[in-house]
Amino acid sequence: MSSSKIWQTLLDNVEEVADDATLITPLTRAPFRVTDLQEHHIAVEFENEDEKRTLHREQFETLYRNVTGAPGGFDFDRLPPNAEPYAAVLSLHPDCEVNESAGMLDETDTPSSSPLLEAPSQSARREEDESQTEPSIAEMLDNMGDPSEVVCPIEGCRYSHRSASSVARHVSGSSTAKHIWENTSYAGWRDFVREHGESPG
Repeated sequence: MSSSKIWQTLLDNVEEVADDATLITPLTRAPFRVTDLQEHHIAVEFENEDEKRTLHREQFETLYRNVTGAPGGFDFDRLPPNAEPYAAVLSLHPDCEVNESAGMLDETDTPSSSPLLEAPSQSARREEDESQTEPSIAEMLDNMGDPSEVVCPIEGCRYSHRSASSVARHVSGSSTAKHIWENTSYAGWRDFVREHGESPG
């Protein structure tokens, strides 16, 4: 598929999404909405962090090539810092589908709805649930079924991963003002990784 066809198909599918529908990033589960479609970019705004981002056409095309050219799909853990919104939006392309159990984006010949897209009713229900309870990090740790999961040390962030290195990359790569190591009890990402029994790479 040509670059122009990839882009136009993506724009057409994004345009079909309801104005008040919400997309969810695949790893950090951060909700955001598409606010504008332009010739060479897509504008989005995150709900909880009041952050606006511009997602560029060439980055979508590069990610598309990686998804369709990778045997077995493209693992979300391979996403560069701040690239999660690209994966969430690209999941709306008919050639791509989310494999939630494997944590990756796969090529497909059978278009399907994206699990990273929330209908308006789902968004309203999630917002209501979040307003009723905002668990602390300690509560989240107590309630986690898998004790090997490592939770983001930033207060209020719900991101977790089985690898401390992945959590460290999440903190270091986030563009939000609160995601800095000075807001934690750790000296930096190396200290965080060591404290969780891993060797800094």
